[in-house]
Amino acid sequence: MKAACFDIETTALEGVGAGMIICACVRPLATQRTRDFRLKYREDYNPKTEGFLQVEETDMLKELMDELGKYDLLIGQNIINFDLPFLRTRCYRRNIDFNLNPFVYDTVKAFGRVKFRTVLNGFGKPSKSLDMIADFLGVTQEKTKIYPVEHWMTVWGRDAEREESMRDILSHCQSDVRMTTKIYEIMLPYDNRGIIKRWMQS
Repeated sequence: MKAACFDIETTALEGVGAGMIICACVRPLATQRTRDFRLKYREDYNPKTEGFLQVEETDMLKELMDELGKYDLLIGQNIINFDLPFLRTRCYRRNIDFNLNPFVYDTVKAFGRVKFRTVLNGFGKPSKSLDMIADFLGVTQEKTKIYPVEHWMTVWGRDAEREESMRDILSHCQSDVRMTTKIYEIMLPYDNRGIIKRWMQS
C-alpha cells in the first residue's frame, strides 16, 4: 500500500469566496522526500477571460490531484474534516474531476482514540493541535505561526512580497508534513482501535 502525508495552506477556511489553496505539500512514506505545489504567479493571464490567479490555482490543483492519486493511503492532521473537503470544494469550483477515493488516517482523530491527554483547550478538552501533539510525543518541534496577513500577501502583495510570503508559508507547510509523518509513525502502534477507511466512509 502506497502512503503519503499531505497538507494544504489556504487563504481562508471556507472553500468559496475568499478561500483558495495557495500551496500544498505531499510527503511519501517510502521516500520521506516532500513534493511542493504552489501558485506560480503567471504574468500573461488574460483579464478578459481569466480571473486573477484562476489559471495558477487550476494548474496547481491538477498537479496536486495527479500526485495524490498515486497513493492508496493519505495521512494528515485534520484531513477528514478540512483538507480533503476543502480540496474537493476547490476542484469543483475549478471544474476539475475529484477522483480520489483514498483510505485515510487522520492524526487528530487518532490522538483522540488513544486517550492521551495534553493541555486543555478553550473547551476544557485535551488539545489536539499539531504542536501540542508533537510536544507530547517528543517530536522535534518545527511548528511555526503564520498569520492571516501573510496568507493574503500571497495574493495581494507586490511581486517581492508575494514571493517572500509564499516561501514562508511553503516552509510552514513542509514543517507540518514532516511533523505529521513522525506523529503517525509514533502513534500508530498505540492506535489499537484504528480502522483505516476510505475518506467518504469515515
